[in-house]
Amino acid sequence: MAADTNIFTDKQTNNWFKACIALNLTKDGLTDFVVTELLNVQTKVGRSCGQCFIQNLIPCPTHYVCKKRKGNNCSFHNSQQRKSCQTCDKVKQDITLLHRFIRPSWENTKAELWATNPWEIGKCYLPPDGYSSVSSVQESDFNGVVSVVLNCKHFETCLSVACLSPPPPDKKCPLEKVFLKYTSLMG
Repeated sequence: MAADTNIFTDKQTNNWFKACIALNLTKDGLTDFVVTELLNVQTKVGRSCGQCFIQNLIPCPTHYVCKKRKGNNCSFHNSQQRKSCQTCDKVKQDITLLHRFIRPSWENTKAELWATNPWEIGKCYLPPDGYSSVSSVQESDFNGVVSVVLNCKHFETCLSVACLSPPPPDKKCPLEKVFLKYTSLMG
């Protein structure tokens, strides 16, 4: 049956292609803005020591992070002991305070890179799964870029009130509407 359909003349398929192109262009248009603002977020939360791993900075078990396997072993922590580092603990606390839902995606980030790569801080504001290997804003998808803007409260200070009014997670928020439309398209 698929052989009978010409994908270039099918209106629904063409609309889907147009939507994908529009989303990619929008993401590309937001990229420089997000990169610049993540530098400001990095300044706001501070720089880590560059030697701590996220597995050492959060205790086991941590709800939404730890993944228990057989026995009592956590596949996230891999039996690493918690390490106390005041510098990195402060950065972690400040990242949490800037998160709209106070639940950063620790699984995505590499704390040892917080000192040198603002995107690693930005990854804390992404959805919890699927972004750990994304190494830059440019490599991210539309969902990732918009999630950073929606979930990091810093962006409230650099967007017009109209973009975030009413504030997320309200479905009437224009940026939230775009995000919800994207997720429904990508199903």
